[in-house]
Amino acid sequence: MDAARPEGHTERFSNAEPADHTRASACDDFAGQACSSEQAGAAVHASSADLVRFSVAVPEDLLTAFDKQTARRGTGANRSEAIRDLMRAALVKDELRTPTAQVIGSLTMIYDHHTGDLTRQLDEIQHDYTAEIVSTMHVHLDHHNCLEILAVRGQGARVYELADKLLGLRGVHHGELTCAATGASLER
Repeated sequence: MDAARPEGHTERFSNAEPADHTRASACDDFAGQACSSEQAGAAVHASSADLVRFSVAVPEDLLTAFDKQTARRGTGANRSEAIRDLMRAALVKDELRTPTAQVIGSLTMIYDHHTGDLTRQLDEIQHDYTAEIVSTMHVHLDHHNCLEILAVRGQGARVYELADKLLGLRGVHHGELTCAATGASLER
């Protein structure tokens, strides 16, 4: 760790990032202009597009694997953008469970329709959530197993409640709820 920048140190920069993200220091080249630590620290603006630099200590093999994954994305994403994406995803995931959050998403289930009265239970629960279920698709995978995909929309708490009830039924082998928030809070 750089002795000049203690753990937890943050610096602010306006819409610029170092060209080399591997071992960047406070005085690296920002947008083609070298800067001193004083200049970098003074580059604080009121704009919401300001960037804050902070340090994170991770094992080298984790960083290498993360950089390879970021490169595979092929969208020109750099390490900073990948970390911003992870931060946004964590914030959205947390926001989705709040009672007032409006969410959209899909609930995917694979189940054995021969298990007891599972089909009746699935139908009964789904009929209790008609306001949240926009559409369903049912696919017969084989003689026993079915894939069901529900398009869902509504309050996060209700959508997660629906998912918990359906995925908790005996005979549901696998299931996953994937949601996104519909609000402007994603524009970070």
